[in-house]
Amino acid sequence: MKKKRLALVCQHFYPEMVSTGMHMTELARRLRKHHDWEITVYCAQPALEEDEEEVPTEMMHQGIRIKRVPTVGDQRESLVSRLLLALTYLTSTIQVLIRDREEYDGLLVTTNPPFVGVAGWFISKVVGKPYVQLVYDVYPDLAEQLGVIEKGGVISKLWEFTTRLFLNEAAGTVVIGRDMADLIRGKLQRKNYGSMHLIPNWSDETTVKPIPRNENPFRREHDIGDQMLVQYAGRHGKTHNLEPLIEAATRLTDQPILFQFIGGGDKKEELQRMAQDRNLENVMFLPYQPMEKLDTVLAAADVAVVCLETRFTGVSVPSKTYGIMASGTPLLGFLDEESEVGRTIQENDCGYVLEDPSGNEVARSLETLMEKPALLEEMGTRGREAFEENFTLSAAAKRYDTVLSRYIYGRETSGLQPVPEGG
Repeated sequence: MKKKRLALVCQHFYPEMVSTGMHMTELARRLRKHHDWEITVYCAQPALEEDEEEVPTEMMHQGIRIKRVPTVGDQRESLVSRLLLALTYLTSTIQVLIRDREEYDGLLVTTNPPFVGVAGWFISKVVGKPYVQLVYDVYPDLAEQLGVIEKGGVISKLWEFTTRLFLNEAAGTVVIGRDMADLIRGKLQRKNYGSMHLIPNWSDETTVKPIPRNENPFRREHDIGDQMLVQYAGRHGKTHNLEPLIEAATRLTDQPILFQFIGGGDKKEELQRMAQDRNLENVMFLPYQPMEKLDTVLAAADVAVVCLETRFTGVSVPSKTYGIMASGTPLLGFLDEESEVGRTIQENDCGYVLEDPSGNEVARSLETLMEKPALLEEMGTRGREAFEENFTLSAAAKRYDTVLSRYIYGRETSGLQPVPEGG
């Protein structure tokens, strides 16, 4: 059988193992190793710390060819700098995809950065190669909710036109949540409804597994002892309603509970200031942890928090959920009950969902869980079982292989269903 050849277009990739970079790296590895895809990745230079050196513009990683296109700008700087980075990444990627057109048969294009779907549309028109559009964030909706652009303004309308263009010209579309599917359906022509498919994000089942708390080196390293560890690990971004955790910590200073924040982002300094102003000794802040510690970090928690302000429901999906479920840790969700993650928690009875909670509500929920250790264990077990059934990397890679095979090569596939209207 002829080798399946894919161009993967995403700004972030190995060794930038955060967010989409981690997921796309894991997916590419699995597609190459188990589904016979020959993959070339078109990405940008990683966002580097001052003491880090640039990685090569071309390199091989576990059989995957990585090509880093030239860009101008910095994703950690001003809005103008980030916009410049996105636009130069787009134009450079289009140029290289045209040059390399004999090296791939189709494309998988992410929404990171948000304009890069235009590359798929352009290549399909100029070179005649089909593309599958993978939606991680919905634009311009996200930018409007963040206040970056005016809702319904000229920029918003132009952005909406562009988004609808590359969504409707895609051979197929992948969304990562049922709530997201509802938003994307509003941008698709009816004839394209049948080519939209739901593939949730995942965790690598070979990496993250439950670890008994008394055997967990991460708990020992940070002297957690017998305290209940309430952990938030990930980006502290503008879409994440983390303030109720600090408020809950204020109300639970007399309880054996430790609140642990791991990661960084726009809100981190504000959260640290809140904790410092209140003299909270039951709050711990840590930087992002190395990927090789992921299993022990996630399994260290007694309760893990996922959050997304309700106004961002469907615009984004907290992907950290599935690693938490893999670790056998109960979830505490600060999000819309009808969101993808809210529904997942409730359907599998693997945690609590609190919609726009106050600090008092969070504190009461944690006190309830402290009094019911058996319930905590049961919820964690149910989360792990649901993960094994639906949210492993193996299951996701199999679904992507099916979608890509159908829309790039026109192969008949069984069991591939569009997202039903109404979720």
